[in-house]
Amino acid sequence: MADIWTGEGIWEGWRLTTDHPASSYGQPVLVDPDGIAYGPGDIRKRIYQADVARQLGVTAAAITGRINRGTLPPVDGVDEHGRGFWYLGTINDVLQRGGAE
Repeated sequence: MADIWTGEGIWEGWRLTTDHPASSYGQPVLVDPDGIAYGPGDIRKRIYQADVARQLGVTAAAITGRINRGTLPPVDGVDEHGRGFWYLGTINDVLQRGGAE
């Protein structure tokens, strides 16, 4: 267990480490100056079905239909409430194309 990176300047007190209880199986976590650990799921913005529907100007049901037809990529994960979500890198092409399937 070790610090992989220690912040300097505006990042003073931050560290990337495996030496924290939130780290498991050797996966590093980002730890803030107060000792709070953040993993990738805490940092990457989750884009939900309602977000995609709103941006494309369609209904949530239309998004469900696209998922079922395979014209939208599978979700990247499911949150603690059972809602599927994408990360921007997965859904960005769809958002850039707009409403076209």
